[in-house]
Amino acid sequence: MNKIFKVLFMLSALSLLCFAQAKQTTTITKDIVELNENGAGKKVGTVTVTETANGVSIDLEAKGLALESGVAELHLYGSNSPQATETAEANSFSGGGLGEDIGDLGALMVNADGSISQTVVSDGIKVSDIEGKALVITDEVDNYANSLAEGSKEPLYIARF
Repeated sequence: MNKIFKVLFMLSALSLLCFAQAKQTTTITKDIVELNENGAGKKVGTVTVTETANGVSIDLEAKGLALESGVAELHLYGSNSPQATETAEANSFSGGGLGEDIGDLGALMVNADGSISQTVVSDGIKVSDIEGKALVITDEVDNYANSLAEGSKEPLYIARF
């Protein structure tokens, strides 16, 4: 009887170990950089994307952003190229290499000092849906990839995946 308990205990321990390994989460951390006329500029922070049971958790830590205090937007774009593209306005540029605006992932609160320290949860997507794409932070996302002819001087920050 004692041997049976030992065998059952060992089997239970092995099954728990296997289950724990199967439940490992996928996490990717990337730099957030400012987009400028030369493409990717200075690093302003990091973003960590972690897969959850229902979607992804996106942890943003950034400082020194040239965004107004208040609400900014986090969007997912179809490409991760930071290549700058000139707009119709002589002194503005955009993230033309970022491709199509795939979707809004949530609102961000920008502090008065230009910092963001926030977690956004987006349901229905996986880390694999973000790979090869870019997360974009800005005040007015629609003035970039969606309306290049209008141009914008609003800052644009990207994290390339």
